[in-house]
Amino acid sequence: MIQKKIRIINYLITPITIKLLLKEIFSKNLRNTSRYICVSNVHSCIESFLNKKFKKAHNSADFAIPDGRPIYWVIKILTNQSTDHLPGYHVTYKICSESIKKKYNIGFIGSTDHILNQAEIRLKNKFKGLKIKYKFSLPFSKINKKYEEKIISNINKSRIDILFVCLGCPKQELWMYRHKNKINCTMIGIGAAIDFISKNKILPNKFFEKIGLGWLIRLFSEPRRLFWRYFKTNLIFIFLIILQLTRIKKFN
Repeated sequence: MIQKKIRIINYLITPITIKLLLKEIFSKNLRNTSRYICVSNVHSCIESFLNKKFKKAHNSADFAIPDGRPIYWVIKILTNQSTDHLPGYHVTYKICSESIKKKYNIGFIGSTDHILNQAEIRLKNKFKGLKIKYKFSLPFSKINKKYEEKIISNINKSRIDILFVCLGCPKQELWMYRHKNKINCTMIGIGAAIDFISKNKILPNKFFEKIGLGWLIRLFSEPRRLFWRYFKTNLIFIFLIILQLTRIKKFN
């Protein structure tokens, strides 16, 4: 059952609880089905507004879950549907825990070898019996079609049930969209969550995350890389969401 999405500015989000999300991911009838899940925040929302290709990729996802606290708040304002705030690292932990019970195999693609190895160590220490059957750090440079086909073949040969895609926005959403119906599992784009899981980056304090300031902690830790991105996306988001909520402008 595909949950009905709602429109935030011009991209679609799935109001959903973690319980129902896990039920959908681990549905026996959908095992080995090619699907993908976007973990969505303010950055991806504005990327969708500015980039038509990204918008198509994001809105074509089977689920787009509210990773960002502001996205979660807007869902609560626009609908009375039950939903949870679902940060990427939290969803990853929940999926890993459930994977042991259901005897699912998981894999990771993206990031760096060092970060993937550290994440594997920490996840296996936290979740005894977790089966990580595939890990691959994609090259940053553009790869040719033959090499890409080999990667897809290796993923399918590994017989994993869930693939965590750690390429960051917008690359991971475009990658999952391009490979749907080629990769025989559920893909989920977790972006920076792999850095939090591996302890490569500081996980925002729960209090700051709850009041919607998790991004501020990340900004303090990486000011040069994140300042202009947050300044731009946050301002545009606030402006556009006011237009939507006041019905001054209708987005499509």
